[in-house]
Amino acid sequence: MFFKIIFSLIFLSACSLGVVRSGGNKTYSYRPQEDYSLERLKSMSTDHVLTMRRDPHEAPLSKLFSPGLHPLKRVGIVVFETEIQPTRDGLTGKNLIYLSDAGKQIFTENFLKIWEESFGLLSSGIDFVPVRKIKQTPSFLLHGSSEDDFIKSNRSLIAPDDVFYLESGRNNTSVALMNPRGMRDLSLILIPASELMGGPKWSEHGKHFINDVAKELNLDAVLSIISYVSWTSAHTDKHSGEFIPEEMKINIRASTLIPLSQYHKRLKKLNDKRSPSVTVCLGKYESDVRLPINISQEDVKKNFDTISTELLTPMMKTYKDFSQMMISRIEEDLKKTW
Repeated sequence: MFFKIIFSLIFLSACSLGVVRSGGNKTYSYRPQEDYSLERLKSMSTDHVLTMRRDPHEAPLSKLFSPGLHPLKRVGIVVFETEIQPTRDGLTGKNLIYLSDAGKQIFTENFLKIWEESFGLLSSGIDFVPVRKIKQTPSFLLHGSSEDDFIKSNRSLIAPDDVFYLESGRNNTSVALMNPRGMRDLSLILIPASELMGGPKWSEHGKHFINDVAKELNLDAVLSIISYVSWTSAHTDKHSGEFIPEEMKINIRASTLIPLSQYHKRLKKLNDKRSPSVTVCLGKYESDVRLPINISQEDVKKNFDTISTELLTPMMKTYKDFSQMMISRIEEDLKKTW
């Protein structure tokens, strides 16, 4: 056991070597009445979005993606997953508001819609391929498994049956990880695909999936995105004794991945004859924010209107703001290759 612990520490230390981090060094203060312009969000992105980069063994990223080589202009989202208010072993009373399986999937699709619409607003000159087109490719259907569809009618709006107050002790959904309808589940034992494919280092995982889809659609790069959203009422942690305030947590992680066939072409242009069978990560982006909320209400106010005002509105506003800040950082790195 001792040697396993030592080996794990050495492995983690080795993985972190060579990773260059920038940005994300300021705490975000939620202002519900502040409607940020796109330019303002772009200027805020350096403060609130952490970027990580790591050179592969064969050549530094600055050479592989220098302006003299093929620019990264055509991109699309191939992995989009969410983990929203995970509940696996019954309820403890500290979460108060719960989502059905359909509710989680609708939120996932609304988050994806924010990403797709924001790319159109923010990224001039980038050819963004929509998910609906990616899902139609034969190579997309060859990998992973079909995501379950929990929404039994054609709708995109949250209803009272999707999100609700629920007293502690009653069982609720066990589903934690969701993809949009029609997407492929590429996770391994509920480990998010972005963790398998999208670290700041090159990756072995999902390389054939990425390569096949990118070649079929002539993509220069693909995005892997996962979002974690959870909330809690104010309580004292029974293990640590720490007081936990009433808050919502939103964590978004995105990676820009380059398929191995593109990697080989770039190495060849640099007169490097090697053809490593790996996917290269141009950059990993992460944002993490905590919002004060007010969901502990008297019984008469425990209804859908309260949930919409106190939880859903700040969640969607903050998710949109941070997604657009992250897209600004991704666009900036893509344009460095032009």
